[in-house]
Amino acid sequence: MMITRKIEDYADIINVPRPEPQVFMRMPMHKRAAQFAPFAALVGYDKMVDNTAQKHEDDIEQWERGNGDNEFGCDDSW
Repeated sequence: MMITRKIEDYADIINVPRPEPQVFMRMPMHKRAAQFAPFAALVGYDKMVDNTAQKHEDDIEQWERGNGDNEFGCDDSW
């Protein structure tokens, strides 16, 4: 069951100003944003991914120039 409401249902509060705290000051916007920032559970993961991507890009560029010994840096000598 979907509940639908009309804006007229809120006519008495729609233009009421936002209440200001009486005891505590408002948290500054930059601190509030930091509070809800994503949590970095894997420290260093982004750097590792960036390094791996850069290595692959370098290998591809080297292969495209014809300077690579093997295709895309793959080592087939197992």
